[in-house]
Amino acid sequence: MKKYFKLAGLLFLGLILVIGCKKETPAPTASFTATVNGGVVTFKAEVTNSSKYEWDFGDGSYINTLVAPVHTYAQIAVDQVITVTLTIKGPGGQVTVSNKITIPAKTKLQYLTGGTPAAPSSRKWRISQSAPSFMINFATATFTPNYKTYPGGILAAVGLSAVYNDSFEFSSDGTLTIHPNGGGIFAGYVYCALNGVPNAGNAGGSGLTYATPFTSPAGATFQINENKDFTITTAPDGAHAGAVTYPNVTTLSFTNGGFLGILDWSSECIIETLTDTQIIADIFVSAVPPPGQVGKPNFALHLYFEVAP
Repeated sequence: MKKYFKLAGLLFLGLILVIGCKKETPAPTASFTATVNGGVVTFKAEVTNSSKYEWDFGDGSYINTLVAPVHTYAQIAVDQVITVTLTIKGPGGQVTVSNKITIPAKTKLQYLTGGTPAAPSSRKWRISQSAPSFMINFATATFTPNYKTYPGGILAAVGLSAVYNDSFEFSSDGTLTIHPNGGGIFAGYVYCALNGVPNAGNAGGSGLTYATPFTSPAGATFQINENKDFTITTAPDGAHAGAVTYPNVTTLSFTNGGFLGILDWSSECIIETLTDTQIIADIFVSAVPPPGQVGKPNFALHLYFEVAP
């Protein structure tokens, strides 16, 4: 009996020693950083005692379990502040940490080209035949009074249906390629007549024409100008109006023969709306210039553009 109790005591003592020497597994620790490049964010975590990563990117996407994920956020017209959460699970428990990141607003270059200088891309645009209207406004400071408003698609009705085939390809490296898919390009009748450019005639007496043939200008470039006080010399009312300034507007300016929409003396145009699917622009043209004012725009075409295939 004594031997039995002695053996039991030794076993009990050994168990106590084992329990006493056993170390508890520490809980994990975690922190992380985020590198934002437009809508693409690269995450890097510093953790200990981990066995599982769970990233909640804060945009409703699925939980990600990669160690160092790269996540792409949808950019919109304004900055977005998003809370990102990382949960680390391990044998000793779990820990959760959160950081706020700012996804910058989509730039006008991204809307226009679909890319950035770091992530090159290009996008083609064409005059929209399904636009709600085709407006010809006087080139005054307020584009009023309106000269004429036609229904969308009116150019096809006046013999200019080929206009809707031509496209303008903007690349994020700043280059522009004009595709005369209809064999020519939309143009001002007076511009063509005085510059010896063959044209399809003064369509419907509108002062607008289709220049044929047309070759895309080599080396054409564009620039987006935001918050610009844009000044242009106009002649909108049958008399020289002089310099007209459009304050705090966005414009597209061009070099080496580039333009948007219509070939005329003036190439820089005002961009009223720019989204992933639509451009609304005011493009200056000397469709019916007052006497002695050739080359000075008297009208501004209010044109809708859509993404071309």
